[in-house]
Amino acid sequence: MASGGPVLSYAVTQGPGAQSQHYQQIYPQSPGNGWAPEEIVRGFLTASASFANHQQVAREYMTPKASRAWNPNWSAIVFSNGPNVTSVTYPATGPRKSALVEVSGTVQANLSGSGSYAVASASATGPPGIPPTFDLVKVGGQWRISEAPSKLLLASDLFKFDYQLRNLYFFDPTSHYLVPDPIYVPLQATPTDLMNGLVHDLITPPIDWLLGATRTAFPDGTTRIGDVALDGGTAAISLGGAITKASDDVLQQVSAQLLWTLSGSGQGGPAVQSVELYLNGKPWIPRGSQENPVQHQSGYHPPDGASRSFYYLDGAGNLLRRDGTAGKPVKIAHVGTGYTQIAVSPQSHYLAALRGGALYIGPVGGKLVKRNGTGYTTISWDPDDNLWATTSDQIVMVRGDARPNDPQGQPITVNVTDSDGNQATGPFTALRVAPDGVRVAVIVGGTDLNFGAIEWQAGARAGQVMMRIVFSPFNVIATDTTFGAVSWYGPDNVITYGEPGPTLTEYPVNGGSSTSIPPLPRIKSITASWGSALVAGQAKGGMMVDASLTGSWMIIPGKSFSPAYPG
Repeated sequence: MASGGPVLSYAVTQGPGAQSQHYQQIYPQSPGNGWAPEEIVRGFLTASASFANHQQVAREYMTPKASRAWNPNWSAIVFSNGPNVTSVTYPATGPRKSALVEVSGTVQANLSGSGSYAVASASATGPPGIPPTFDLVKVGGQWRISEAPSKLLLASDLFKFDYQLRNLYFFDPTSHYLVPDPIYVPLQATPTDLMNGLVHDLITPPIDWLLGATRTAFPDGTTRIGDVALDGGTAAISLGGAITKASDDVLQQVSAQLLWTLSGSGQGGPAVQSVELYLNGKPWIPRGSQENPVQHQSGYHPPDGASRSFYYLDGAGNLLRRDGTAGKPVKIAHVGTGYTQIAVSPQSHYLAALRGGALYIGPVGGKLVKRNGTGYTTISWDPDDNLWATTSDQIVMVRGDARPNDPQGQPITVNVTDSDGNQATGPFTALRVAPDGVRVAVIVGGTDLNFGAIEWQAGARAGQVMMRIVFSPFNVIATDTTFGAVSWYGPDNVITYGEPGPTLTEYPVNGGSSTSIPPLPRIKSITASWGSALVAGQAKGGMMVDASLTGSWMIIPGKSFSPAYPG
């Protein structure tokens, strides 16, 4: 079970925009006559969880001035226990015309105004020990809130009824791929409010764990002109400012971000299936569109890492490849025996292998050369032929195309921090880089499954390369199993292998519900690729495959070790 991130209920019906919708809705109550300050605050806390009509009922609990000033947008503080009214304080002297109400509870998470989700490590609204407070005054003989916290205060059960997962899409540093950035948005937001908010976050990316590892194609100084308009399945977005001087290449990228982010955001109305971009009120015509400004598809997408081919070793020390589970084995090269793990780069240019804790790298079909360092435990390639490896207490990166004696060919230690900038410590027991080369799944101590973003930084000296991994606030803590391996399955999910059991589990990167995959007892390793069979290595050699991820295992005859899809 996920210990970080919200506990989401299962969807009970599917809306027309293919979004998860819930039958449960919150019907708030207006303030009653003569309610005491603590009753007003309790009623407000419940009513504010309803976004209907811009939280109109919740505003009935406030003075007109406070209502105009209160604009939490999508921001919220989620309590696993609470929020509870703990104290009411009145002026020491004079009539009771004002009151201060304190609220407390156990904070589970903070949701920023843009919708990015973060597991809380401190109190809700400030330094530890400072609880949220409400100021109240009497208006016409009735208590009303004159000042409220700037964020919604939500119990976890109300949060799961109010918010749903969506993705913003940004580019990797090379502008080749789109990278999903999961956020939470209100279920009751109108289509216009939702799309306006999503476009705002594409123009001004949220400050979250992916900020330093991705980029937006929107030029600085871009502005949104008016609301996003939805006509049938087409979202029309009018932009101004700096973007009006952007090149066609930049506008193609902007359109890709808009299309992928807005697709499906009908919120109960028509789902967005295409976008139309306007610059200062004039439609932008993409290249090759036959003068049609409506865009149904994009040349950019999140890479899924799909590969039919996987590699493995046989008992004689040969490297072999199979093109699909029904394909015949093809001998690539003789690499030697004793290797316990292999990794092939995404374009099948380079091979890395572990033997006795030592790391060996070479071209596929060529000679493997030992690299510096010992105690290596797992290896994974990114799309740029950089090899990432764990050494228990460290994560290192090695250029696959660099000679072992060159500075670029030496292992470079990677700094690892949590989302608050604090140093993260090992042991780092397993690692796998996502197909986009930006995100990475890291197992810490065998029990914590973390997702991180790879940030590249220029060093102090010319030519020096530095990088760090920033962990997402979402993580999975295993309570009755030890994770032994992790493999990406498409752009949004990973599959883990754990003991005892063994256990196989598919986890969404955004913190949604996990799915168990029925295993077989002899499994000791796994490798996955989107659209292809899950391949498992057996303890004493041999492979099994599950093409449907339902536990329908089939044995592949022959002695084989360390199966691995590219990546």
